[in-house]
Amino acid sequence: MSTSRMRLTLTAAVASVLALTACSGESGGADGSTSAGTGAIGGDIMFYDTSGGEVWTELSATLFANFTKKTGVTVSDDYNEASTKFIAAAEAKQVPWSLVFLPTVGDAAAAAEKGYLAELDTSVVPVDKLESGSYDKYGVQVGTFGMVLAWDEKAYPADAQPSSVADLFDVAKFPGKRCFFNNPQYGWTLEAALLADGVTADKLYPLDVERALKKLDGIKNDITWWSSGADSIANFENGSCDIGILWANRALVAKRAGFPMAISWKDGGYSNSVWAVPAGAPNAAAAQQLIADVINDEAGQIAFASKIPTPIPAAVKGADPSAYPQDIQPYLPLGDNVRSAVKQDGVYYQKNLTQIVDRFNRWVGK
Repeated sequence: MSTSRMRLTLTAAVASVLALTACSGESGGADGSTSAGTGAIGGDIMFYDTSGGEVWTELSATLFANFTKKTGVTVSDDYNEASTKFIAAAEAKQVPWSLVFLPTVGDAAAAAEKGYLAELDTSVVPVDKLESGSYDKYGVQVGTFGMVLAWDEKAYPADAQPSSVADLFDVAKFPGKRCFFNNPQYGWTLEAALLADGVTADKLYPLDVERALKKLDGIKNDITWWSSGADSIANFENGSCDIGILWANRALVAKRAGFPMAISWKDGGYSNSVWAVPAGAPNAAAAQQLIADVINDEAGQIAFASKIPTPIPAAVKGADPSAYPQDIQPYLPLGDNVRSAVKQDGVYYQKNLTQIVDRFNRWVGK
């Protein structure tokens, strides 16, 4: 997940697209493009982007650049922190975006349920190249980020290093402050507590929040909370913690900067975002083709994930960490790495987030 953000405002041309979309529905875009399934593509794809920053920079230099070179279709970025603006536009049937980057699987499921997403055109999009469970009829999962056990290698003896999230709860064997994210959905805090308390991965959801908090009570005085990706690394670098849960891509940043960071995926978590084409998108045909080209572009996938280790798409069949630069392989949510981790239930969080956050925050504040 990126911490630097890019905000691009809608131009007058985009405003005209909005107005035309309201009048014409799915018949065509203001740039003269055609709807999915009619053949030729052209014009521009406005991308509703909830990641921004380095992710957009690398997308525009790799996968999107390759698509533009091949088709002539450009991709412009409209950064938004959450899916709220898209939902409001979809409700009003005034959608200027042709591709949306929804932050979680739960967000995508909710949008699809309300009729805000178009179905993937499987005559164009080769979903057979994707792993089962990494797509549905409305979208393709992308941008997998890992929530992994991380620690300062120098804090513990070389022959007694941590190995799984359960070690976070063994203060005697692994002393020191623990770093956790102060947002339960993206921090794997509750899941880590339950897994350490003996809950099996297949029984993890729905979360037993009270049981998780009881387990966390045992280390509460040893917790240092972080609130951003940059903050998580700073806490290790300044000695505020020796062990904790970090996003895998942030652990890589620290490692590349020279910090003796080590990680383990054992009982860690991973979560995906979703790319989808909105219902009534002004350039749906081009967006469908973009998704298809990204799935087929192995070189572009490697180039992107070598900079940002959150693969797009999330799970292409046969994807292997060994195809990537050696220094990035341990941080990629691919292959054996994710086989020892647990996929987060984004739909569960989408339906229960308000209650979970409220209970979690009250526990933190006690």
